[in-house]
Amino acid sequence: MRRLQPLLVEVRDALVRGLAVSRAIHAEYGWQPSADRHLDHQLVRREAMERLRPYADHDDHPFGTQLELLEPAHDNLGLPMSGLILRTPTEVLRVWHSDDGELPAADTQGLRDFYAQAPTAQLHLQLALDAVPGSSHRREHLALLWADSRRPGRDPELVRFDLVRPRGSSGRRVDVDWHVGLLDRLRSVAA
Repeated sequence: MRRLQPLLVEVRDALVRGLAVSRAIHAEYGWQPSADRHLDHQLVRREAMERLRPYADHDDHPFGTQLELLEPAHDNLGLPMSGLILRTPTEVLRVWHSDDGELPAADTQGLRDFYAQAPTAQLHLQLALDAVPGSSHRREHLALLWADSRRPGRDPELVRFDLVRPRGSSGRRVDVDWHVGLLDRLRSVAA
C-alpha cells in the first residue's frame, strides 16, 4: 500500500475527473446515466486513461515509478468497458467498476490466469527461501475496484475504492487473499 499510494491517488483523481466528464456529457445531451451504465463507465474509463497517459510517457513521475499502459501507442485503453490495466515494475493493477465490491467472475482463461497467484503468506516464505540475487519474479496481480454515487445536484464522488489481491479461482468464484478499502485511508493522506 505504501509503495503504491501515490499511484493510487492518481488513479482515484483520474476516476473522479472521469465521473465529472461523463456527467457533463450526459447533461449536455439530456441523457440519464442510469439508462446506459456501460456508456457512463466507458466515459469515466476514457477520461481516466487520458489523465494517466502522461505518466507512461516519461520516467520522472511524482510517484517515482515507470507506469506502463496497455499498448499506449495504439490508443488501446486497457480492458473493455470500465476496466484499465496499469503496470508498474512490481505490479499489474487491473481497475474495474464494481458496485458490489466483488471481482469479476473467473469466466475467461485470461481472468483465471490473472487471479492465479500464491497467497501472500506463501509468497513471502517462497521469496525468503528462493531469493537469488538478480532473479526475476512475477509481478503482483492486484485489482482496484471503484463505484460512484450519482446524487442529483452534487458533484460525482467515489463510494468504493478498494484494493484487492486475488489468490486463485474455483470455477467462476474468485478466491481473495485480502481486500482493503482505500477511500478513508487516501483521504487522511490528502489532509
